[in-house]
Amino acid sequence: RLDWLRTLCAGYPSVKFLVTVLSAVNQHELCVLARKFGNLHIYGCWWFCNNPSIIETTTRMRLEMLGTAFTCQHSDARVLDQLVYKWAHSREAVTPVLAAQYRKLLEAGWPLSEADVE
Repeated sequence: RLDWLRTLCAGYPSVKFLVTVLSAVNQHELCVLARKFGNLHIYGCWWFCNNPSIIETTTRMRLEMLGTAFTCQHSDARVLDQLVYKWAHSREAVTPVLAAQYRKLLEAGWPLSEADVE
């Protein structure tokens, strides 16, 4: 449960909170809270959620609930090699999710340009 986060966001509306959670159970509640509180920004995936299936599922849910109002991936890597690996690994998992979202926009008749994607 993320009641503590709800209390924190409500109690300090002028403070921006960057949050990521570990539990898959908490991912949905985190998205709901991010919609309710403008001072809550979902920030990447925890290192232990760095499995392609988890990245895909979490990113899909976040896109559906928040649009692009979240940071898909971040890194606290202390070594450049870790950062390069994590970004390449995450891009492989996120690419099909983003492609599916863009396909849905096109199918709905949204005029999508290269600038929109960038």
